[in-house]
Formats: sequence, structure tokens, C-alpha cells
Amino acid sequence: MAGVERIRRFSLVTWIVGTVTVAVIAFLVLPQVAVDEQTGEVYVGTPGEEAYAPWLADEPEEYEIVDGVLHGTAAGGFLRIDADSALFMVDNPEGEGEADWVRVYQQQGVEFDPDSEEWQYPGYLGSLYPDSDILVLPGDEDGLLWFAPSLTDWTAEVTTPEVLPMGESASGQGNAVLMYEGAALSGRFQHTGSGLFMVAVVTVGGWDLLVNEFDEVDVRASWEPTDRVVFQVDADTGDGSWTITLDTPAGDPAPSTTPTSTPTP
Repeated sequence: MAGVERIRRFSLVTWIVGTVTVAVIAFLVLPQVAVDEQTGEVYVGTPGEEAYAPWLADEPEEYEIVDGVLHGTAAGGFLRIDADSALFMVDNPEGEGEADWVRVYQQQGVEFDPDSEEWQYPGYLGSLYPDSDILVLPGDEDGLLWFAPSLTDWTAEVTTPEVLPMGESASGQGNAVLMYEGAALSGRFQHTGSGLFMVAVVTVGGWDLLVNEFDEVDVRASWEPTDRVVFQVDADTGDGSWTITLDTPAGDPAPSTTPTSTPTP
């Protein structure tokens, strides 16, 4: 009986070692299957880098805005941004097929060669999808707005939102776009009443979601050092009111701003 037990143990150990070895070999040899979490597309093997970095594509297509509409293609492309032009918003994208996601990146400078010393790596601004929008803050030099490949061709509206200057504090109801130019790097974000309270900070080539809460909110948040930021407030789902108070130093603040509610289309 002891001999039989030893044989069983030896067989079990051999089976475990063999299983692990086969799994490792399969991982290294067989193609990897991955699912794009944004588009749902299935890749066999390593996804093409241009799917995540459209500036690596051969001869990328240049887009244009015609009558306030941007026509995008499934292959991806770019839009030129003039220096010091007005802040603009890309929203309400419509695809020809099922709901799609389009990654958007902002590059400072117009160099196309990633190996060039003049090329600047683009910053991620978010993704376009139904009922979404991308707020773009142009820089002090010409730049490029990159759109990653998608499942279908698509169109999106391009508008110029009302931008209100902000000093040390701002308060209001509903949606608002606030421009702050100063030295503050953090602040307090408060919301009373009901509904969504979401605040994103937009910079030249950057985006970060600072607050994403409901109803009663009182939080603090900070952002990367820069000479100007845009606060995009989304708070149009309830009857709440909000206040944003920036920490000192705030460098010659403008008067406090009280935005009016932005109606939902």
C-alpha cells in the first residue's frame, strides 16, 4: 500500500508540474487575445500601436471642420489647432454603426515624426461617445488634435462654449465652463441639494476628473501646476447648487463668478 501511495503522489506532482509547464509554453507561443475595453474590438496578438497612438499611422488623414461639423473616419486622423484660438468643444458624435468610442489626444506643436527632437508627446483628453464631449484648450503655439481609429466613420459638432473668468471662488447652478489664470493648485468643491456634481480640469493637452459625486458633496482636489486651467462643471441633473473655492495663492483674482444654469438640449 505504501508503494501505491508513493506512485499516486508522484503522479499528482508530475501532473501539476506538467500542467504549469504547458500553460507557460502556451502563453509564450500562442497568440494573445485581447478585447479593447473602449470599442469592444477583439485583437488576436498584440494590437497595432496606432490603435492607441494614431500619430504612428502611415500618412494619417487630416480632418477639417465644415459648417461646425467634424467628419471623422474609422481609420483615425488629426485636426490642426491654431495658436491662441478660442477654446472649443467637440460633442454629440454620431457613428454610422453601433455606439463607438473615439480616443482624443492633443499635441503641442505640429511635428509628425515621433523620433524628432521637436516632437512633443500628445496628452489624452478623453473619449468621444454618445452624450459625451471633449473640451479643447488651444496652446500658445500651433498644435494637433489626434483622433484614434474607431469601429465606424463618425461626425461630431464643434461649438464654442461660453467661458466665464474665475477668481478665488465661483458659485452657481447647472453646467458651467470657468477659466482660471493664477497660481492656485488646489481648491474646495462643494455641492448642496440633489443631482450629479462633476468637475473636470482641462489644460493644454491635459484632462483630469477632480470630482464625480452626487447630492451633498464637500471635497478637496488639486491639479498639476500650469498658468491657466478650465473647470468644466456638469451639474444639471437635479436642483443642487455648487461652490468652488480655490486655495491661496491665487494671484490677483478676478471678482467671484456666479454662472447661470445651462439648459440641457
